[in-house]
Amino acid sequence: MASLLQNSPAQSVSRSKSNSLKFLIGGMILLGVIGFVAVNSFQANTVYYYTLSELSAQRAQLSGQTVRVSAPLDKASIQNDQKNLVLQFNLVEGDQVLPVVYRGVAPDTMSNGESVVAEGKLDANGVFQADSILVKCPSKYEKSAVQ
Repeated sequence: MASLLQNSPAQSVSRSKSNSLKFLIGGMILLGVIGFVAVNSFQANTVYYYTLSELSAQRAQLSGQTVRVSAPLDKASIQNDQKNLVLQFNLVEGDQVLPVVYRGVAPDTMSNGESVVAEGKLDANGVFQADSILVKCPSKYEKSAVQ
């Protein structure tokens, strides 16, 4: 009777193989899920913006959609109504001009800015209604031209 209750070597080897196969499959599924989550979060956090030429080429498709646009700032066009918190300015790229309206506190670096990344929607009148703006200033660490 004692010999009937003992496991044969063949049974313990097959159990060992099935357990290791289960761990291998589980590990592969876990790595797949981690890879999927990593790729999706990377794609969701990528920041893409349109240039003025790209925006004008796709104006019909992008009208009313939230997009980001980046272009040099026309410093002479800045109008800041501090009482009503309305900032108006133009982005210029070559011969293309995009009027931008931003409602909120103007960044301190606006007058020193070289270019602006604005996020918002292009309205039916061709004015970009910005929800947020990021002013890019010249770096103080860049080599200045020798005069």
